[in-house]
Amino acid sequence: MPRPRLALIGALLGALVTPLSLSTPAIAAADRSVVVTDKGAVRGSVTDAGRAFHRIPFAAPPVGELRWRAPRPAAPWTGARDATVPGPECAQAGSPELHQPRVTNEDCLYLNVYTPASRLPDRPVMVWFHGGGFTAGSANPYDGSALASRGVVVVTVNYRLGAFGFLAHPALSGEDRRLGSGNYGTLDQQAALRWVRANAAAFGGDPRRVTIFGESAGGVSVCAHLASPLTGGLFSRAIVQSGPCNLLPRTLPDAEAAGERFATATGCQGRPDVPACLRTRPAGAVLDATGDSETWAPTTGTPVLPVDPASAIASGAYHRVPTMAGSNLDEGTIFAALTEAGGVPLNAATYPAVLTGLYGADAPRVQARYPGSAYGEDYRLALGAVLTDSLFACPTWDLNRSLARSTRTYGYEFADRTAPNLYGVTPGFPLGAYHAAELPYLFRFQGLPLDPAQLRLSDQMLSYWTRFAAGGDPNGGPAPRWQPFRPAHPTVLTLDLGRRVNGYDFDARHQCAFWATVSSGTMGAANIRSLA
Repeated sequence: MPRPRLALIGALLGALVTPLSLSTPAIAAADRSVVVTDKGAVRGSVTDAGRAFHRIPFAAPPVGELRWRAPRPAAPWTGARDATVPGPECAQAGSPELHQPRVTNEDCLYLNVYTPASRLPDRPVMVWFHGGGFTAGSANPYDGSALASRGVVVVTVNYRLGAFGFLAHPALSGEDRRLGSGNYGTLDQQAALRWVRANAAAFGGDPRRVTIFGESAGGVSVCAHLASPLTGGLFSRAIVQSGPCNLLPRTLPDAEAAGERFATATGCQGRPDVPACLRTRPAGAVLDATGDSETWAPTTGTPVLPVDPASAIASGAYHRVPTMAGSNLDEGTIFAALTEAGGVPLNAATYPAVLTGLYGADAPRVQARYPGSAYGEDYRLALGAVLTDSLFACPTWDLNRSLARSTRTYGYEFADRTAPNLYGVTPGFPLGAYHAAELPYLFRFQGLPLDPAQLRLSDQMLSYWTRFAAGGDPNGGPAPRWQPFRPAHPTVLTLDLGRRVNGYDFDARHQCAFWATVSSGTMGAANIRSLA
C-alpha cells in the first residue's frame, strides 16, 4: 500500500577486551551483585526476584569530536562500577503535550540488564529498543524484571535521538565513506548488539540466542536490523511491535537535504568545514535547529541500510530469522488525542481538512469510508480509526505477508481496551487498545498496576514472548495455541481479556483492500512530536 508522507509520520512519532585485576573475578564469584564485563566489573542490585544492572556503557560518550560519528568502544575501568542507578537519557527536545522535559545530555550510550534470580547459564537474551519517534524516550522506564522472571536475560538500550542520531549531510557522509551519515542511532543499537555478543554469557545469557524487539520507533529499528548488512549473526529472532517496516523511511537525498536545512539553521551551512562547525554548537542549539517539520529516522541508500526495510523484506533480501509482528486494535486514538492537545479540535469542520492534509485528493474517499456518523459523530474516534488502519494495521498485515513467504512468522493484534493509560494525556473519549497499550503487559511501569484480569493476559503474553525468544515458537504450556501466519492461511492472534483466537478476517476488518488504493499527502495541522 502507498506509504504515508514522512513529515506526517515524523510528526506523529514524533572490541577491545582489557584484562582485569586478579581480584575482580574473585569478587564476582563471591558476590551475585557483581558481574565482570569485557571493560570492567559492574555492581548491580539483587532481590529474590532477580538482578538488575543499570548504566553500563556500551560505547564511548558521543561528545565533542565524537558527535556525529559511529560509536567508539567504551573505555575500560577498574574496580566495580556502580550499576544500581539508571543512566541519563539522550538529548531530546521534550514534549509539552506529554509532559516530557527537554534533555541536553549527550553522554547517554548506556544499557540496562535484567536477569533471573538464579545464575543458570545459556539463557535466551532479549534486547529492547524503545520507541519515541526517534526523537524521544529512553531505555530506563522499561523494567525488564517480569520478562526476566520467565528465564531470559533482558537488555534495554539507549541510542542517540533526533538530529544527534539521524543527521545526514553531504559533508558528514564524506567524512566516513565506509558508513556514511544519517544512521548514528542505528549504529548505536548495533554497537549494543555487539556488546551483547561479547558479554551475554557473563550475565547468564546465550549469545547464540538473541531476540531483538521494540515498539513504534523501536519496532522500525528492528526492521532496520533485519535489512542491514551489518547485523548478520548478531541476533536470531525478531519481534516488531506497532512499527511496520514502511513507517518513517528516509532516502539519503531527502535526509541530506534536511541536513543542509539543519546546518543553515545552526549557521554552519556554507562554512569551509561544516562538520567541525556543527560540533561546536551546544546541545541546546542543536535541539533548537531541528524543527518540528523534519523527520529523524534511519536513512536508506546508505552502507548501513542500502535498501528500505519493507522492500528488502518483500524481496527476501533480509536476515531470515523467526519473527513476530503485530499492532494494536486502536493504534490511532492517542494520535487523535494529541492532535487536539496540540491545538487542532476535531469536529465536522476540521475532520475533512485533516484528512485532506493526510490523503490529498483521496480524502473524500477516506471520509466516505470513515464517516463521523459511524462513530457517533465523534471525529476523534473517526480519525483514530483512519490512522489505525492506514498507518499500522494494514502495513503490519503486509509485513507479515512478506515475512511469511520466507520465514516462520507469527502475527498478533493486542485488543484489550481496558489497558491503563501510559500517556500524560486524558482525552474525553476512550483510548481503547491505543498505540503502546501492550507495553505494561510486558514491562512493569511505576504507578500503572494491572488488575487480575489484565495480569492473566500479561502472564500469557510474557509466556508467548519468552518462549519465542527461547526457541522461535511462542507456543507451549496452557496458553491458547498461536497459529503461524501463512500466505495461504493468514491468521492473527487476538490478545484480549476474554477469548484469544486466531483470526482470519484481520485485513477485512481494517479495510486493507481499500487502503491499498489510497495515496498519501501531507499533514500540516498536527503538532505531535513524540510517542512511546
